[in-house]
Amino acid sequence: MKKRTKQSFLFRNRFVIGYAILIIAFVYLLAILPGIAPHGLNRGEMESVVTASQIDNDFIASGKVVNLPYLIVQKASIGLFGLSLYSIKLPSVIFAILGAFFIVLLLNRWFKSDVAIIGSIFTTLSTAFLFLAGNGTPAIMYVFWLALILWLGSKIVGNRHVHPVLVACFMSAIALSIYTPHMFYVALAIAVAGLIHPHLRFALKQLKIYQIIIIVAIMAALLAPLVVSCIAEHSVIRELLFTDNFSLQTVINNSATAFAPFFSFGMAYDSIYLAPLFGLATVAMILIGTLASIGKLFTSRNTVVSLLIIFAIIFSGLNQSIAISVIVPIAILNAAGIESIIGKWHKLFPENPYAHIVGALPIIVVVGIILASDLSHFIYGYRYAPHVADNFSNDISYITDSLDSGSVLVVNPETEYYDFYKLLENYNSITVTDKTPDRKDLTIAYLGKTTDDEKLELTRIITSPKSRNSDRLYIYKSATKERTGENTDEPNDGPDENAESGTQAPEGT
Repeated sequence: MKKRTKQSFLFRNRFVIGYAILIIAFVYLLAILPGIAPHGLNRGEMESVVTASQIDNDFIASGKVVNLPYLIVQKASIGLFGLSLYSIKLPSVIFAILGAFFIVLLLNRWFKSDVAIIGSIFTTLSTAFLFLAGNGTPAIMYVFWLALILWLGSKIVGNRHVHPVLVACFMSAIALSIYTPHMFYVALAIAVAGLIHPHLRFALKQLKIYQIIIIVAIMAALLAPLVVSCIAEHSVIRELLFTDNFSLQTVINNSATAFAPFFSFGMAYDSIYLAPLFGLATVAMILIGTLASIGKLFTSRNTVVSLLIIFAIIFSGLNQSIAISVIVPIAILNAAGIESIIGKWHKLFPENPYAHIVGALPIIVVVGIILASDLSHFIYGYRYAPHVADNFSNDISYITDSLDSGSVLVVNPETEYYDFYKLLENYNSITVTDKTPDRKDLTIAYLGKTTDDEKLELTRIITSPKSRNSDRLYIYKSATKERTGENTDEPNDGPDENAESGTQAPEGT
């Protein structure tokens, strides 16, 4: 019976089926994510778009190289699809898919396949990871670079015969990661580990001289824009390595603020992160994984976990976005907790395949409940948690859906992010200004405010279902004018029958 069970189609292909389901669910979620949650843009996303738009032929000399790999992809996305919710978030979706792929590969290097697949589901479909995938800022790059570098490093350390292409990819990933603020310290730690760790030294000794020269040349080419930019604009060095107004108290306050929403079960914070980002079940699994790892503290896996947690805590004091990189060590600890639970159950019934199946069913049920809870928390939390929802604006969707090419948008630079909306002139053919234009023969919209100009007639009001100031867009056209002519007794024309009047709200308001 045991042999028949192991020869069945489902048993032989269980991991392929499991990963296929995970891939389909993950890609589907990412495809619909921008329209579900957070359902809008935060200020960091707007700033990222403005920075990406400033990348031009002179970007190296002007110091526009920080987060360059991400910003290049974001600029290309907006150039292809225009300035919209999806084009802004698409680069994060792409890097999230790649990051999830490398996390899956990394967990498969360090754990058995049954443990790795459950751990991958926990991580890639978690609230924290889905938020990063739908957040159009370079924050996703911390998870992407760490997952890629760790997987490539595990391939190098674990193989006796290291292919030079693998080493070239590893060194290239490290070089490109330095464009992300404070990732230089990770590269520095890897360089120190390369000098100390015998396996890494052994891997490098296998390379021939010409292969080392080629790898060094590739790294030099990748780092050349960064080096030139640092020489031309010294502020780049401060942005990549340090922070403004540095002090010990500032570092402590930033770290506390950065991690406050992660495990807060009693209150919501005024933040772009939901609280908590990690639920009670996930925290319990992390604790189990931590306890199971205590006896193996000095293994390479647990050393990496410890160093990544220290990196996230310390450097979140310099840059609060780094706190989210804790996703990678948490993924490893989650898998360690799952490994511990499954291992203890298998020890009770080492030769009984039915017991293994019965033991797997509660785990599947628990994982399903946790995922359903996390997804509902993620989707509805960004709509109904006022402290969080207020940090996101869906004005860009209302503007692109309601205004035709050639319209005029009036934005108050004191209350709205003017530089971001000014980009609509390049991508959506809408004129953006900070005051009422002289010409009144065009459709004129006011963002977040109205006007008392008597020459304009209000035709529509676009409202937001989740904004405190719910009237977001006021759309006007020229008011009806009296006819002039020789016959002064001729009655004036009435309102244009084709003109829209009244108010109109978007679907769902």
